[in-house]
Amino acid sequence: MAYMPLDKSTFHLDRSKMVKIHDLSNPWGVDTPLWPFPGPRQDLLFPRGQYLERFHKRTMTYTGTLHAATHMDAPNHVLHEEEVDRARHGYSLDEIPLEFCIGTGVILDMRYLYDEFNAKWDAAGGNHKKFGDVWVELKPSHFEKACEKDGLEIRPNDWVVVNTGFHKFWRKNNDKYFNYYPGMGPEVCDWLIFEKKIKGITGTWGATDAPLWHHPLKQEMPWLEQIYREATGKDAAVEFPDYEYCHRKFMQHGVCTIENAGGNMDDVTGRRMTIAAFPFRCEMADGGFVRLVAWEEGSF
Repeated sequence: MAYMPLDKSTFHLDRSKMVKIHDLSNPWGVDTPLWPFPGPRQDLLFPRGQYLERFHKRTMTYTGTLHAATHMDAPNHVLHEEEVDRARHGYSLDEIPLEFCIGTGVILDMRYLYDEFNAKWDAAGGNHKKFGDVWVELKPSHFEKACEKDGLEIRPNDWVVVNTGFHKFWRKNNDKYFNYYPGMGPEVCDWLIFEKKIKGITGTWGATDAPLWHHPLKQEMPWLEQIYREATGKDAAVEFPDYEYCHRKFMQHGVCTIENAGGNMDDVTGRRMTIAAFPFRCEMADGGFVRLVAWEEGSF
């Protein structure tokens, strides 16, 4: 039968009696913002193979990067196999142990960084030569301050979610989102792994590493290197002399990393929740889309 009239009398699922699941993911589609590599990028493509008006069903194919919108990186994205304990932590996306992908955790409130950035941007009138150093590299003190504010603590095997507020720029101003987000560097990476012993990290940022930690910046993001030099008078190659340390270190130690979190994060910021994000089982994939979600602990 080609047509199936809607029959509301058969509806039996009552959402009001279900556990509230909070979506911390950004949507993705044809206009998804992509990490700004210096070369040309291909948009995400969704050609249809079958059409409702002819076949009474729709089928689509997808062509594009696996590193778009809210996604998890796999170790083989940045590490050679000899650099990874594959049996323990997995290497490609399909090998990541599922118990790493769910657990209790905290959603930390660092939205003041969004407000501070906007104040500096407005004071400079958008002229990068007047910015000064508007880039924030997150330190352990930022995490401790956020925990203290809401009475939280980072426990061993926690998932840590960071709300910097920069998800408000997603699709509204992708230049600000990707080039100026507060992000992580080697110091806080090692602190989270070896002192706090977390199992997962994500935030409202364009990459697991802060934008300036993409050495050599002059090659990887030449426009940003020029802006940084003219705004601060500093040499990015001297100040940030490594490429994606956090990517490599987190994944080498089995810490799941998810980029471009957002969605309804503001609704649960400052709380301890159960957090989950399961990657699809794609062989040899170096990353892939996830639905990052959170719910009240003990609600199931």
